[in-house]
Amino acid sequence: MGATNRLRWAAVAALSCALPTIAHHSFTAEFDSSKTVTLRGVVSKVDWINPHIFVYLDVKDETGKTTTWALQSLPPLFFRGSGLTKDVLLSNKQEVTVTANPAKDGTAAYGFMTKLSYPDGHVFSMSAQDADPSLRKTQK
Repeated sequence: MGATNRLRWAAVAALSCALPTIAHHSFTAEFDSSKTVTLRGVVSKVDWINPHIFVYLDVKDETGKTTTWALQSLPPLFFRGSGLTKDVLLSNKQEVTVTANPAKDGTAAYGFMTKLSYPDGHVFSMSAQDADPSLRKTQK
């Protein structure tokens, strides 16, 4: 076996060992789909990255204290098809309503966003369980 073949096999072995670390996690392992939380707040930050975008929502409680929720969602490709982009999410500083499944392990202020509603009636629905592009824009 030549040096080139040994190098190729070493590369294959190294990549094979790395696969478990980059494997996609399970929605049901991380989030509790039997529970939902409804949040009202302003989008303060968006991480527009694969494999999932993260929307950060500043939510004020009744005392005025702000808690920033980290809300995981679908991949950017799902959002692009509906016209919902990072710029759209950040440009409108009005209060939105988000429905989310909370973290299964009880991590505070962390969940999976399933619906985003704007005061003008625009609603973006997304579901982690749907295999097809499941982001649908609807209106009241």
